[in-house]
Amino acid sequence: MKQITLAIYEIMCHESDEDHPISRHKILELLEKRYNLEITRQTLKKHFDLLAEHGIEVEYDSIKKAYYLNSREFEKSEIHLLCNAVYSSHFIPESDSKKLIKKLLDTQSKYVSQSFNNNVYVKNERKSLNKQFFYNVETLLEAIQNKKAVSFLYMKYNHQKQLVPRRKERYLIHPYHIIYANENFYLICRNDHYDNLSHYRIDRMQDIQITDIVLKKLGKDFDPYEYAKTKIFMYGGDEEMISLLCDDVIFDDIIDRFGRDVMIQKAGHDHFQVYLKSSRQGILYFALQYAAHCQIMTPASLRNEMIQILQNTLEKYQSKR
Repeated sequence: MKQITLAIYEIMCHESDEDHPISRHKILELLEKRYNLEITRQTLKKHFDLLAEHGIEVEYDSIKKAYYLNSREFEKSEIHLLCNAVYSSHFIPESDSKKLIKKLLDTQSKYVSQSFNNNVYVKNERKSLNKQFFYNVETLLEAIQNKKAVSFLYMKYNHQKQLVPRRKERYLIHPYHIIYANENFYLICRNDHYDNLSHYRIDRMQDIQITDIVLKKLGKDFDPYEYAKTKIFMYGGDEEMISLLCDDVIFDDIIDRFGRDVMIQKAGHDHFQVYLKSSRQGILYFALQYAAHCQIMTPASLRNEMIQILQNTLEKYQSKR
């Protein structure tokens, strides 16, 4: 009985949806062809009722005189959103992306799957060459749960576009949190020899090994996403109070980047000043991106550093090289 019900559920799941209901005759035909199971038309309703008892609704289209599955773990729009997010995520290798997308699409009818594959797939040239991404996540989660330090190789691209180790020595760190920031997954951790926090891109880590070294303790009130907010573009370094004078045209960009809880003051007709806590390198990079609409006001040392960068850049553009 259960075997038949499960077989009917699989047929309804993959062969039907609201736009493509399936007839009673077709259900019985597939049941016999795929599973070598035979039931009568009257028995089919009993299996539909059994599915309904477990929260799985099969609806009847009276116009087309056919049935379709009306309850799924994900809506069609959710599946398209998730599949697009997986495939556009450059930190997930292409082969892993396809496997994960297939798992997501298997929750839907074959028509949704065909629609996604026909209309959405565009080759993502930014996909990581590191095929250890999901293994890295599993290993790091295990180390965090067991409160153990890990060692690994940290990779970079050479001029031949190959991933190679940044240095011969392995990194040894104490892992605490995995977060998503700046379009990448990062591990927040401590170096074995220092107490200050740092972070590494998980897609650039290879050959992670869990050690017997007990994890250094981290404060209970630590918020990993508050940490990420102060690391603009995930640049490291100490944080300090910084003020920026900005044009109103980038107000939305400031909120998107720094959040709604930053302190903002009106500064004239079409300007505002924002006060925030961040690392110097992150703010320098941000200010360079928005140089036409943003300037660093304080601290003076950071403003002077920005001036020097702009002067050096101008000299490069003015040179004949």
